Amino acid sequence: MKGIGTKIGKWLLPHKKLIKWISRIVNILGLIVLALWVSCTSIKLFDVEVDHEPLFVMFTVIYALLNQVYRWLLNESEYSPAYALAAGYFNNFISPVVTQLKEDGIKTPVIYIYKPEVINELFKENVDRIKAEIRNNSFELSEINLTLKHGRARDVLQVQKSKTKSVYFDFPNTLTSIIPYVDYKVNSRENNTSEEAKRKLIEELIGKFYDKLDELIKIDNISDNIKFCDKKIELEF
Repeated sequence: MKGIGTKIGKWLLPHKKLIKWISRIVNILGLIVLALWVSCTSIKLFDVEVDHEPLFVMFTVIYALLNQVYRWLLNESEYSPAYALAAGYFNNFISPVVTQLKEDGIKTPVIYIYKPEVINELFKENVDRIKAEIRNNSFELSEINLTLKHGRARDVLQVQKSKTKSVYFDFPNTLTSIIPYVDYKVNSRENNTSEEAKRKLIEELIGKFYDKLDELIKIDNISDNIKFCDKKIELEF
C-alpha cells in the first residue's frame, strides 16, 4: 500500500497547481449549490430534479479531500531536494560501490553511512574529528580509490580492525547542499527568518533524506551491506 501511495504521489506532484484550481472550481460549484438551496431554486440534470443537500455535501467533501491532497503535495515538494539528493547519492555512489566490492571478491561488504543529528556534523572539521576518533579506537583508517565498472572512480574510507576484518565508511557530504535551499525557503516566508525555523527544516530534510535512502536500499536488496552510524561510532566487524 505504501508503494502504491508513493507512486500516486510522484504522479500528482507535478500537477499540484491543477489540483489547486480543480479544488477552487469544486468549491465555487458548492457555493452555487448552497445559494440555489437557500433561494429554493431547483436544480435539474437531464430533466431530473436533484436534491440540494446531497449535492452540496458531495462538493464539500470533494473540496476538502482535494485541499488535503494539495497541502500534502506542498509539503512533499518542500522535501523534494532531500529525495533527489538521496536518489543521487544512492545511484551514483552506494549502489555501484556495493556492486564493485562484490565483484572484487568481497562476499558481504558492509558500508557504514554516517547519520548526523545536525548538519554541521558533516562539516570538514567534524568529519576530521570523527576520523581521528576512529583511529584512536585502534582501528586503521585509509582512503582507497575504487575503480567502478558501473561508474566513475570513487574514494571510499576503509576501516580495518585486522587484516581479515574490515568495513567501509562514508560521510554523505551531499547533504550539506540543502543549506542554501533552507536559507532561501525560510527567508522567503512571511515573518519567519529565525534560526529555529531553519534548524527545524534542516532536521526534517535530513530525516527525509535517510527515509528515502533506506527505501532505495531495501528496493535494491542490499540491506545486509548497509548500516548507519552516528557520532558514537559503534562499528561491527
